[in-house]
Amino acid sequence: MTKLKIVIITLILLIFGTNFSLAQVTVDEAKKATESFFTLCKKNDFKNSAKILAYSGADKSRLYKDIYNANNPDEFKEVKRICKKVNATLLISDSYSFGKFRDRTIDGKKLQSLDVQFLSGSQKIRRKILFIKIKGVATIFDYN
Repeated sequence: MTKLKIVIITLILLIFGTNFSLAQVTVDEAKKATESFFTLCKKNDFKNSAKILAYSGADKSRLYKDIYNANNPDEFKEVKRICKKVNATLLISDSYSFGKFRDRTIDGKKLQSLDVQFLSGSQKIRRKILFIKIKGVATIFDYN
């Protein structure tokens, strides 16, 4: 009976541990998503940029669960605005580097954040990017 309990507890921990780790964005996923997003923004590829951006509009039922819909003119406009902001920072910067990666809780949801530092001569611009997994994909929830 004791061995059976140990096996059951081990299985439960493996199942929940695996699901928990799959629900969080790793540092490598965050860096890859950021670099892809920067590349797409530089190309003004707003349709594909929308696939990396987690929806953060007024529809509360979509928050933390959906990406922007590039076919919706209002959402496309928001993706374009975010990309233009990113692109402006990239254009004035000589380079960028990644900083701290940490867990955050916003509105009771676990997110991860990655600090990005842009360098332009001696000037430094710091941004914090928030990430969440949507349908198993690391997406950018907020870029500020």
